[in-house]
Amino acid sequence: MKHTDQKALSLTALALSALLLAGCGDGGAGGGAGGGGEETTGGAGTSAPAEPTGTEDATAGDGSASATPSGTATGDESASATPSGTATGDESASPSGTATSTSSPGAGAGGEAAAVVGAVVAAEEAVTGGQVFEVDRKDGEEGWEVKLAVGDREKEVDVSSDGSEVTPQEGDDQLDQEDRERIAQVQVPLEDAVRTALDEVDGTLDGAQLDTEDGTTVWEVDVDDPDGTSADVYVNVDNGSVVKVDR
Repeated sequence: MKHTDQKALSLTALALSALLLAGCGDGGAGGGAGGGGEETTGGAGTSAPAEPTGTEDATAGDGSASATPSGTATGDESASATPSGTATGDESASPSGTATSTSSPGAGAGGEAAAVVGAVVAAEEAVTGGQVFEVDRKDGEEGWEVKLAVGDREKEVDVSSDGSEVTPQEGDDQLDQEDRERIAQVQVPLEDAVRTALDEVDGTLDGAQLDTEDGTTVWEVDVDDPDGTSADVYVNVDNGSVVKVDR
């Protein structure tokens, strides 16, 4: 073979090698681009993590509050809100949002005290300008004997147990000096003193009147205990405090 032919073959081989190398380079670049596309698609397809829900801590004013999705707490107090109700201050809210409460002491005496109030109101409405200063349960009957001061005179009426009937009694006596002085000191009415006494001693009212105890003007309230005994509760006419209880 001539030297010229060998030179041509060598050039041809070099050209083919260059083409092959160029092809491999394009394939690698394509593969890299393909791989990059898959990563981009994968990244876009991945969902973002969900934001946390539930309890959030918030600070309002000088206090702290913990609020659930449906409850709120505001103000300078610390409160915990339930899903359907908000509790603030000293109240506690139930799941339905209703604050619970407890009954006050002395609630059992309410009916007896109400009966006395009814008798006092009925007597004072029946006697113009009258001020009740004594009441007694009628012996063997349902109802009350009520004495009233009208100026310097004393009047007496009978009042039915429900306060619907008032019957004036005969007599129009002069108030004695001691009674007038006691009545002048009264700041707490008889019916309030009866409520206080029935809160202090459980039972039924037998009677109440003005008296003096250790130099202090008082309402002497006689209460019959359920066991058959009685107690005298002395209530200060000036401030309504219990001075003492005699059993």
